[in-house]
Amino acid sequence: MNIKEIITGGQQTEKINWGEALGLWNVARFKIIGLTISEIFLAQAKDAELKKLLNKGIEILIVPHIEKIQKMLHAEGLEVPAVPPRKNLDVVGKQIEPNTYMEDDEIASTLHEIYRLGLPMESNALIGATRDDVRNLIWEILTEDYRGFDKMIKLFRKKNWLSSPPTV
Repeated sequence: MNIKEIITGGQQTEKINWGEALGLWNVARFKIIGLTISEIFLAQAKDAELKKLLNKGIEILIVPHIEKIQKMLHAEGLEVPAVPPRKNLDVVGKQIEPNTYMEDDEIASTLHEIYRLGLPMESNALIGATRDDVRNLIWEILTEDYRGFDKMIKLFRKKNWLSSPPTV
């Protein structure tokens, strides 16, 4: 334990820098957009495994990550990206006509592209972070999202929903 930890009780004393705040803000905003999209997809999906994956993604990855980022930003006295009212909840889980707009393979393809945009964004946020608690939070989010991505890829390969790039 160093002298700084003895004086502060091991608590973080440095303020969050702009790069860290912006990285957290961008990840939160991306997840908020993903929340709305995931709920729409959940209402549209027909495949039981896809619905389960979407539901777990919302409950385990998206909502808790948004809440953790909000808590950290609020603790720093910063505003957080607004979470719009979750109007889609009234259709999730109800027996509506599935696939009215999108087929399961189209949902899978779109989710794949969303992850392909989100993971590098989280990596960039991590690279820009220097404070331990910020790096730890972003690392936790990134690793949990990568595990979710891995599960998604395995399901989509099993269902033959991935559009593979051309082979060489």
